[in-house]
Amino acid sequence: MNYKIGKSKNSNPKTAVEEAASQLHNPKLILFFSGVDQFKEYAREIRERFPQAISMGSTTFAAFCKEGAFKETLMLIGFEDGIRCEAGLLQEADKYSLKYVDQVTRCASQFNNPENTICLEFSSALIRCEELVLSTINAVTAKKRIPVFGGSAGDRGKAEKTMIALNGQVYQNACVFVMIENLGGKIHLYRENIYKPTTHYFKATKVDVRKRIVYEYDNKPAAKVMADALGVSISQLPKYLDQSPMGRIIGNEMYIVANNTVVNGSAMEYHARIYNNSQVVLLEADKYQSVIGETLKQVKRECSRPSLTLMVNCLARSLLFEADGYLSQFATTVGSSVGDYIGFAGYGEQLNEQHFNQTMVLAVFE
Repeated sequence: MNYKIGKSKNSNPKTAVEEAASQLHNPKLILFFSGVDQFKEYAREIRERFPQAISMGSTTFAAFCKEGAFKETLMLIGFEDGIRCEAGLLQEADKYSLKYVDQVTRCASQFNNPENTICLEFSSALIRCEELVLSTINAVTAKKRIPVFGGSAGDRGKAEKTMIALNGQVYQNACVFVMIENLGGKIHLYRENIYKPTTHYFKATKVDVRKRIVYEYDNKPAAKVMADALGVSISQLPKYLDQSPMGRIIGNEMYIVANNTVVNGSAMEYHARIYNNSQVVLLEADKYQSVIGETLKQVKRECSRPSLTLMVNCLARSLLFEADGYLSQFATTVGSSVGDYIGFAGYGEQLNEQHFNQTMVLAVFE
């Protein structure tokens, strides 16, 4: 696989693109990440410079590579060869993404080697669209056994504005996706949780699925149930929301659902869906450096010679690492194990049919 990773902090968008893409000649695919402020200009400049390439990007809290974590920086990767790719767009993502399912069908029809193929997607954040988008994409990809991997766009962490882009056009209510076949081997997918279950398990008994609100656990007000489990009052609960997410249990798997806010003093709003009758567990922080070390050991065992890794590291995890002074060390630690990689931090992560939060997902190319 022939690719180049580049970055620039130059304040002039045209110059930044020239610097970040200086080693690219004839790329088939460009993925790029940056802060919100100049994202539109980056998208336009990349398209003008490489009109023949698929270009797909997302705003982010920070961009990652083996050299570290970079904020307010343009970071990109260009694939010159070693892959095949087809891209598409789902508009009206918060309500009517299914109208655009033909885009997914068109792209998927070009691929017949699912072990070597993924559907990489970036979704608009803050509009509760992820589950609808995944339902649309998986309606096609599940039949082809093509795994889905990606994340929601990010920003500075203030939940103000996110954007995604495809071929120079920028969107705030959409999902952009590209199906990538690795011509040099398989693609291995990993999901890492740095939270562990407590002893507090509940059943969601009254929910508004579309609004991601749980009104009751075990037929009791959801906020009171959570406050009692933490041993605090409901008025104190907001202080604990970031460090005490929920885990939604599906069979033997557990997916993290981040708290958003307390609603009317009794209900809980989340950043991913909890369905009626879902089994959930209150989570607490694990020793995250140890967990990350074990994840990277597993990657090296199962894919000893990775050529490239794509990463989505949740914005909430990134904020936690930054507060602990660990964000750059985290980025270089990942690079020391997997080698070349590029990643971004947004408001959610997606893997196959599931949307979740406060997680890291990796796609490792042999």
